[in-house]
Amino acid sequence: MSHIALVSCTKQQYKEETLLYKSIIELKNNDDPYCAFDYVHFFTNNTKGLSQRYNEFIKNNIDDYDIITFVHDDVYIDDGKIANKLESAHEKYDIVGVAGGLNLSIRQPALWHIMCGGFGPNLRGFAGHYINNEQVSITNFGPTPCRTAVVDGVFFSVKTKSIKEKGWNFNENYTFHHYDIASCIDANKLKLKIGVWPILIYHMSPGLSDLNDTIFLQNQKKFIEEYS
Repeated sequence: MSHIALVSCTKQQYKEETLLYKSIIELKNNDDPYCAFDYVHFFTNNTKGLSQRYNEFIKNNIDDYDIITFVHDDVYIDDGKIANKLESAHEKYDIVGVAGGLNLSIRQPALWHIMCGGFGPNLRGFAGHYINNEQVSITNFGPTPCRTAVVDGVFFSVKTKSIKEKGWNFNENYTFHHYDIASCIDANKLKLKIGVWPILIYHMSPGLSDLNDTIFLQNQKKFIEEYS
């Protein structure tokens, strides 16, 4: 069985305040032997970019785990077979997500699903979202499992042997927006295989709500300049 670590960043003072941690505790209480992670780490009181924090963990722990899974703190994992699924996914792919796309074309707005053609034949995977405190909805992007060009950073799992061999790291030019897309493009250049897998999560955030958000526009400008 693979050794799997789960890593997340949060602005909260205590990991117990996060939705992700609450879901992990419920998974641990499940009798299914495939539900538990070997190690869970939260960067609490975090003010640094996700890529910087993630790379920090990779640097210090890459030889200790077969798989490192990076998940946003506002995610609820609702899949008791997640460890088993991650093992299967990483037999095929070096980087694994739950939603992603094919045929990425760099343009504005620089959102992964838009750059993959919008909702249509180039999108893959699915993800749950909270509508309110009582209801959830599943967004179906397309068939899964499937190889993709990019995956959404909300759930981003890596096979440590592969990224070590290729010298891949998260792209630290971006603190939040575009870090996942940039890191996937870098991975493709190194011939790492990326794919989506049917793992059930629910995300509290609806995504970017304002295309004129200052931080988004700053990162988008940088992204277009770097990759177009």
